[in-house]
Amino acid sequence: MDRRPCYRGLPIFYIMSKIIQYALIGLVSVVLSFCSSPKTGKDKLYTDFDSDIDSLVLMNDEFLKLVKEKKQAGELKIPFLKLRLQFKKVEAFAEYFAPSTVRLVNGAPLDEIEDEENAVFEPGGLQVIEELIYTREAVEQEELIRHVRKMQVNVKRIKTLWKDIRITDSHVFDALRLELFRLITLGISGFDTPASGNVIAESVAVLESFDRYLLAYQDILPEYENLKDLTERAIGYLKANPDLNTFNRAVFIADYINPISVSLKTNREAASIPALKDRRLLDSDAATLFENGAFNSENLLSNPKLGSTANRISLGQKLFYDGRVSGNGKTNCGTCHQPALAYSDGITTSKGVTAGNIKRNAPTIMYSALQQALFYDLRSPSLEDQAADVIHNKEEMSGSLKNIARLTGTDSDYKKLFKKAYPKLDSVQPMHIQSALAVFVRSLSPFNSPFDQYMRGDKKALTDNQVKGFNLFMGKARCGTCHFMPLFNGTVPPDYQRSESEVLGITKSADLKNPVLDNDPGRGVHNQFPQWKNSFKTQTVRNIAKTAPYMHNGAFQTLEQVMDFYNEGGGAGLGLNVPNQTLSGDKLNLTPLEIGLVIDFMKSLTDR
Repeated sequence: MDRRPCYRGLPIFYIMSKIIQYALIGLVSVVLSFCSSPKTGKDKLYTDFDSDIDSLVLMNDEFLKLVKEKKQAGELKIPFLKLRLQFKKVEAFAEYFAPSTVRLVNGAPLDEIEDEENAVFEPGGLQVIEELIYTREAVEQEELIRHVRKMQVNVKRIKTLWKDIRITDSHVFDALRLELFRLITLGISGFDTPASGNVIAESVAVLESFDRYLLAYQDILPEYENLKDLTERAIGYLKANPDLNTFNRAVFIADYINPISVSLKTNREAASIPALKDRRLLDSDAATLFENGAFNSENLLSNPKLGSTANRISLGQKLFYDGRVSGNGKTNCGTCHQPALAYSDGITTSKGVTAGNIKRNAPTIMYSALQQALFYDLRSPSLEDQAADVIHNKEEMSGSLKNIARLTGTDSDYKKLFKKAYPKLDSVQPMHIQSALAVFVRSLSPFNSPFDQYMRGDKKALTDNQVKGFNLFMGKARCGTCHFMPLFNGTVPPDYQRSESEVLGITKSADLKNPVLDNDPGRGVHNQFPQWKNSFKTQTVRNIAKTAPYMHNGAFQTLEQVMDFYNEGGGAGLGLNVPNQTLSGDKLNLTPLEIGLVIDFMKSLTDR
């Protein structure tokens, strides 16, 4: 039937008016179609991510149905791995915009402790579920159902939060940059897949998602095709090297991911998208984790006016080696932190101003500025506070900041140095002593080891054995899951805003045949959580070849002894009662050759 309007028998003026009316409607439609704003890159990306979250919610619902049917572990592994792959697709923006919720979706399977709230939260999410599925024993069905239900709630919460988030182009590119860093620090180390070992497939999912999200910006990125080609090359390398035991992480990072990171920055700048201007330890404009200036400890200062200058470094260095800062007039900071030993002291536990030794080993202070808390027990939030703590400590220096301030105010050399360092200063206050010492310590992060040179493009900087050792360090030996690259301490990537401590079950001596648990409560002496009993800061392994003996108590004299301890699974692996050990108690089964390779790599972290 013809449904067109019928005008027969109507006056001509009526017919003409209708024709004009339809013409105007058509004209308005055309004008509006031209005037309406086309979707921007961030709008397209927003929609894509929203769709991906919907898929994650749906897959989690389907997985919950399988779990409720009380399937056995073998039947759950494949759908579980698919669920993890879907999470990896959304990881970049979920982690960036909803980090607290994501900790409950893919956080470490350890209790979350909120010290200020005096509260402990049980872990949950994919890593907990993985432990329940990848087990040799019968699946704890009810526990598994409970955790998948919890994850269902939190995945849907990410979706809810996303509705209220307004993203900018700068946020998009920062999130994508951090996802690349997350991939090379946590992803390829197996940090969140310790049981399944599905590292390569998940790395592919991360890069494919990265590539797809960038598609929304292809029209404004001048070198988009180059960035796409680099990403596809990296995906191809992963697919061509599926064996995790032989996967060359060093080559993957230096030859594949670093070029992507550089191209991402180049494209962002060419598109006139500004970097975020915030004060983070990891510089917001750093293209890679390995370039000079990638980490800026000045950003941790509460008062930027007390930042580093050459004159303040000189002043801090003089104070560092001045015995008058101590109560006995002889002990100085350099007593326990000697440059030839990478600013450690080479003895089991350090000597203080009193008779005998203090109870802990003096760690290197190199790179200590790149931590969010100081001391083995993480009791100090800043280098300035640490300086005050050590000076006032009755066993260590038994000094007084007020007395030092008075001394420097009457000493002619110090008066000149202070005038250069703080030109507007009327009188020296304790805070200026703290500041100068902290500034000097901040200058001790050179990043010029052979490893750093390799990651900046000098392929001859590392030997073949050191490359093999790096791959073991980040893989089978599992060192990289606590000593996070490239700081190789416990400051957690990719944003480096939190420093961790670990319970290792450290023994009193290197006698592992007759092990005795060290009784130092560590972090537990200040915070009465059982999870923090015997917990100690994860110290950097940079310059470790110079800083023997090792551990908080100096129990191990050689790196071979350290590796033997970890190879046995720490205190728990040795049969000691360490109920809160965060280190896996499973043996690593490293061969003597592999242990030697890991040590060889660690020696490449010695600064030139």
